[in-house]
Amino acid sequence: MREFVDEVAVLSRWLGRDVAADLGGVVPLWNAFRFRDAAVFDADLSECAGRRYLVRGESVREFVLSQTTIDEAYSDLHRGDALPAVA
Repeated sequence: MREFVDEVAVLSRWLGRDVAADLGGVVPLWNAFRFRDAAVFDADLSECAGRRYLVRGESVREFVLSQTTIDEAYSDLHRGDALPAVA
């Protein structure tokens, strides 16, 4: 997860909780992968099924995979439709 350190910090601010603490458990609660120049996170929790977070720079775009494709969410980041991760 070291390659996602900056994105984890942005997502943590956006969610208002420490995502890094979730990642330190025996069973990972978050999956992460790269999509173009962004990071994609999804929680391995039943209440978050299908919900993903696309993080690029200081912006986060939350989306539900059954309603929005990853390409559409990524386009939102470039258009400025994503929400900034403010402290």
